[in-house]
Amino acid sequence: MPIKKTLSLMLMASLSPSVLADSSPAIGIATPVHSDEVAHSKHKSFIPSPALPAKHYQTLAPAVAKDKHKHALSSKSSHNKPLPANTQAAMADSSCNDNAFITSGNNLLTQIKEQSFDCVGRLFGDASQTVRQGTFTQANIITVANEAKAKSISYNGTDSDDYFKSLQYWIRAFYYYGNRELLNPANQAATKAAMDALFANSHMYDKTSENADVIELAMVNLNNASIREHYMPVVHQLLERYDASYDSVQGWGNVFAEASWGIPNACARFADCRTREHTASLITKLGNFIHDNIGWLDKPSADYHLHNLGYQLANIYSGKNDSHFSGIEATLAAEVNKILNAFGPLKGDSGRRAYLQVLNAVDYRGKCSEHNVCDKKDEIIASVLKDRINCPSGTLFMWAQNMNQAQLEWACNSLKSHEDHFHTTLRTNRTPVTPDDNESLRMVVFNDSTEWRIYGGVLFGASTDNGGLYLEGDPSTAGDQATFFAYEEVPARPVFDIWNLRHEYMHYLDGRFITQGDFRDVNGAGRTVWYGEGIAEYISRRNCNDEAASAASAGSYDLSTIFTNEYGVGQSRIYAWEYLATRYMFERQNATFFNMLEKFKQGDYASYRTDMVDNWVSSKTFDNDFSNWLTSVTSSGCTVDNTRPTSPVEPINVDDIQGDEQPGINACALGRPREGRDIKAGEALCLENVSNNNQAQLAIYVPAGLVNVSLEITLRHGSGNGNLLHRWDARPSGTSYDHISEGADNHETILVPEVKAGWNYIHVRADSAFSDATLLARYIQNDGPVGDNALKNGVSKTVSGKQNEEVHFVMGVPANASTLSFNISGGSGDADLYVKYGAAPTTDDYDCRPYIGGNAERCTITDIQGGNYFIMLRGYNNFSDVSLVGNYSQ
Repeated sequence: MPIKKTLSLMLMASLSPSVLADSSPAIGIATPVHSDEVAHSKHKSFIPSPALPAKHYQTLAPAVAKDKHKHALSSKSSHNKPLPANTQAAMADSSCNDNAFITSGNNLLTQIKEQSFDCVGRLFGDASQTVRQGTFTQANIITVANEAKAKSISYNGTDSDDYFKSLQYWIRAFYYYGNRELLNPANQAATKAAMDALFANSHMYDKTSENADVIELAMVNLNNASIREHYMPVVHQLLERYDASYDSVQGWGNVFAEASWGIPNACARFADCRTREHTASLITKLGNFIHDNIGWLDKPSADYHLHNLGYQLANIYSGKNDSHFSGIEATLAAEVNKILNAFGPLKGDSGRRAYLQVLNAVDYRGKCSEHNVCDKKDEIIASVLKDRINCPSGTLFMWAQNMNQAQLEWACNSLKSHEDHFHTTLRTNRTPVTPDDNESLRMVVFNDSTEWRIYGGVLFGASTDNGGLYLEGDPSTAGDQATFFAYEEVPARPVFDIWNLRHEYMHYLDGRFITQGDFRDVNGAGRTVWYGEGIAEYISRRNCNDEAASAASAGSYDLSTIFTNEYGVGQSRIYAWEYLATRYMFERQNATFFNMLEKFKQGDYASYRTDMVDNWVSSKTFDNDFSNWLTSVTSSGCTVDNTRPTSPVEPINVDDIQGDEQPGINACALGRPREGRDIKAGEALCLENVSNNNQAQLAIYVPAGLVNVSLEITLRHGSGNGNLLHRWDARPSGTSYDHISEGADNHETILVPEVKAGWNYIHVRADSAFSDATLLARYIQNDGPVGDNALKNGVSKTVSGKQNEEVHFVMGVPANASTLSFNISGGSGDADLYVKYGAAPTTDDYDCRPYIGGNAERCTITDIQGGNYFIMLRGYNNFSDVSLVGNYSQ
């Protein structure tokens, strides 16, 4: 069935790296569009696509604005993250000289070197067509590729002036131009020679973020130059080397994802590569890597690797008709079955993403019967999307992953009111266009964007590298079900909402009642994009649109310019300005507007072009009146929907978002110096040298959704004296901080009992010069309310627990305390008391443990230190109503 419209908030993975040159000028895997941009696609077939790190969806390209639709509140907003020091300077386009790139030979290399990396990035589209045509010549690509080869040979793992990355970026822009329009065997060979030299370099696998930036750019250029299939040896090397320590280094996750998906996926398309590379050794390596590393791969921060590896393992079935396949079939079937037997498809199951992608590939390659999983997708749909409702309107039914009855009913009612407004405003008389048999819309709502990305492609063949998707299908085919895929809007919680709900529903109504035909008819006619997004924005938001009102006051565009919009012109032109264009036509050119709709209903897009929009553009028919009208635009009639039901915030499992390192680890001995200023929870780093009276300034970003979680910050090892300071949302100083630990050496601990979401800043101040100290920040999940775990001086707590259960507390003690003790008494059963300064005690690591029968135990601390003391009660037997108290005097 031809797909009429595919509407999403990112470019679709169906325009995947295996098909197109990358469409984003950002460093990273070539993914076509951003989460804040709507795209259309006419693809029918599902093209499997890679999974990316979660953060990748937030930071794809600096050129696109980050504003969201007001009606959809917010989604995946990028953190207010401090820029690395080496990138803070070259951000302004004003320092770039585009025309200087129109040169050749050494002069071109000089421009690439002396202008910034960001200036080279302008060659993806911000620079003029004349500039791009002038710099992207066949002679120039050979010059730049040869220089990249020379730099690859001498590469030492660092690129302090960004020249090597800028060369790679220019090559990337060259192939991006016209979607590989300039690719030929000569420049492919030159680019391949540069890549061969880099991958042969001994620094190729240096475990640093600086090296990862270089290698990631090179990996993308393998795709853009269409040479990925030659690099399966790199995949073997990575499968032998890659581990959690690599994955913890910024950038290496993208490198591994691009390599483990892109290279095998390209190889699978060529018979000679399959014959050469699809071996029992590769199959075993892929399977073993998954099983041997499942402990860290199965965390949400890394499970995108399971998606890529699982699919590419089963995708070896792509060669099922090759002559060599019989020799590896049994090995492949065994590894596939091992995945399907060891893991499961549901949230909470081990290895879920590997299971689902193996299932996906097995199904895609027509091998489901051999593995007895042909009905498995229907079973998963029934289990995952079990919350269902047929809306009273009769035009909408909903399948949801985790919605209660009140939420289902609210969604039905909300869309019903917008449906009524659509028909009244656009005078449809509720009469569908002919032919159109999409009598109802199926709405599939996942619990969040992660669940959408995990399940959408596997269960429905939908491209999920986006913020939701509308597939109308062929409206002339009865039973061809129109479907809108969406997910709950997590940032709106504890109030319930569905991301992009109303906007996308307007697309469905427009396709059924206004625009006749499929995607090729509507979009293929040209100059219809302004209407498609404009009408969805205008009807869903009515006159309440602050972004559009702000854009109107700026007056940046003529209406004739907006009529020529195509996808990719940017967020503001697509949403705010197309809203303004549609609203203007409705308010000021009403008769013309409805004449246009009549042409759309008849599918007469040819006369829409010749008799209407082409003249409006060439003659600038409405430009003057539009300009005057913009001055009167206001945002009005805004209301808050107080009928929305609640949606509880779902707590994050801290083990899913942090490493497993504990206080006492020596990161310096492990050779792990800090890179940049960001700290990752549960991953220690080495502070090598900080001179007297200076400080190391660092920060950790705490995600929203942590419930009853403390942040423990420790400093250990090394020489000298470093002190810890912590402050939320602002950098601490000697007089302004939330927490401080000032011991006599590098043994410092801070416990933030109820850590707040957002940036938490940590400074390590040198009271005297220190070196080789290990800093670790980690989350501690508290079983009860955080306040219940904090002891106050002289105030007792009543504690109960089961045999072997551990209940933890913490008490802050001032530096001038002269006496300190902890006591348990009373109650029944037998609890054991453990106390430790600076870190939570365990049964093997403590400062005090009386370990006597009954509940009368006391720890008297003689060597008192200012800071946090951690107390644990552990049930030798079941115990109840035991009194715990800590006392100090000053």
